[in-house]
Amino acid sequence: MTTNSVPLPLARPSSGLPMLVLIVTLLALPFAIAAGLYLLGWQPARTGNHGTLLNPPQLLPAAGLLDSAGRPLATAELHGKWLLILAGRGACDAACRDRVDEMRRIQVSLNKEMGRLRRVVLTDNAGDGALSDFHRQQPDLVVAAAPARWLPDKEQPAEPNAYRLYVADPQGQLIISYRPDVAGKAVRADLDRLLKFAWTG
Repeated sequence: MTTNSVPLPLARPSSGLPMLVLIVTLLALPFAIAAGLYLLGWQPARTGNHGTLLNPPQLLPAAGLLDSAGRPLATAELHGKWLLILAGRGACDAACRDRVDEMRRIQVSLNKEMGRLRRVVLTDNAGDGALSDFHRQQPDLVVAAAPARWLPDKEQPAEPNAYRLYVADPQGQLIISYRPDVAGKAVRADLDRLLKFAWTG
């Protein structure tokens, strides 16, 4: 007695389309989220910097400075290196003197990167006794007279005897502003990060 076997229907190959759609969706999702956040203008509440980022960076005026001897100092002469700028008005009091001294320590602590930084003091009184003494003791310190509001920063202190610290890039753009209470260690950390990832200067 023979038994006729009934052939089983062949399984239809499953379509790979759903899996492809899933993969494409997962790959595109981060870009879609990032685009949405950008279009909505979202920014993180906190960055790794200890100072205030100036966005967009503010280009320093091309002229207006006078060196310690009263000669015109073109801003272009300061280009090519990162600038640590202390700017203010009036006499360089104890807090100002501490900052100038701190600027030197910050630069030295950068070790092999210290040559990429230039220290600058901008004041309305380049003949100030304390600043003149610093310039004699530290010949690489640039002391220059600047007109009021020369720096393009709305938070620049207008009151006498008030000095504020800034960082400018090698193209002469002001990029970071520091409150008077920000410690030198924090400024040094920002500079260390900048110099590590920046190929200019």
